[in-house]
Amino acid sequence: MPYRQYIASDAWLTSPARFEALRSAGFRCRLCNAPSSEIPLQAHHRTYENLGDESPDDLTALCRDCHRDVHNFLSARLYATLQPPTVVDVVIHARAPLFDASFAGEAA
Repeated sequence: MPYRQYIASDAWLTSPARFEALRSAGFRCRLCNAPSSEIPLQAHHRTYENLGDESPDDLTALCRDCHRDVHNFLSARLYATLQPPTVVDVVIHARAPLFDASFAGEAA
């Protein structure tokens, strides 16, 4: 099952592993300590190897904002390891003037 479809499914919403990850965090964000009564908590997948059959150790309780920040950090770290594209020398040919040179000398 595709990830987005799984996250929206009843199987994920009622997952014992998901509930245990939230419960073991005291229903608080593991990063900023915000309680679930103030901001919705989400279970962040630390690994996708067991997607659909997660254990509580595969998940970390995070608030919505910290979850977004963690994914932004992980994406930035991934992109930092990628090699930049090879620079290709481009020959720029002389371009035609924007107007006829004889026109430039005429008075307006």
